[in-house]
Amino acid sequence: MNIQLAQLVYQTINFLIVFGALSYLLYKPILKIFAERSKRIEEGQKAAQKALQEQENVEAMKQSSKTKIEREREKVLKEATSAAKEQSAQIIATAKTQAETEISHLKEQWKDQQRKDKAEMESQLVELVIATTTKVLGSQLTSKDHRALIKKELQLIAAQ
Repeated sequence: MNIQLAQLVYQTINFLIVFGALSYLLYKPILKIFAERSKRIEEGQKAAQKALQEQENVEAMKQSSKTKIEREREKVLKEATSAAKEQSAQIIATAKTQAETEISHLKEQWKDQQRKDKAEMESQLVELVIATTTKVLGSQLTSKDHRALIKKELQLIAAQ
């Protein structure tokens, strides 16, 4: 094997030309494509991280809204409960007032009925006393005697 210097120089120059051409035509564009791809991947990762962060923010807002809604619901429920208690107290007070009025009205009716019954009983008693004395004595008493006798009998009945 014989090494020829001219062929070695020619091969080296040829290699350098092919290397330069490939480097200029292929290597740099491929590096550029790789750099762009790396840049897009990095941007995608940043966008994914941003989306995850936004999703976490949305979840936090949802939780905050749920908590706020829960507190608002509890507040409304407490207000409704207190309003219902107040209304219940008013209804009970009104019912008590009406019941007391009705009871007093019934008591007055009962007292009136007692007075009427007492007057009727007195009148019947007077008639019975007059009838009895007429039969026992055989004659009628004077009205003064009637009154005195009735008064005496009524006092006896009231004392019992």
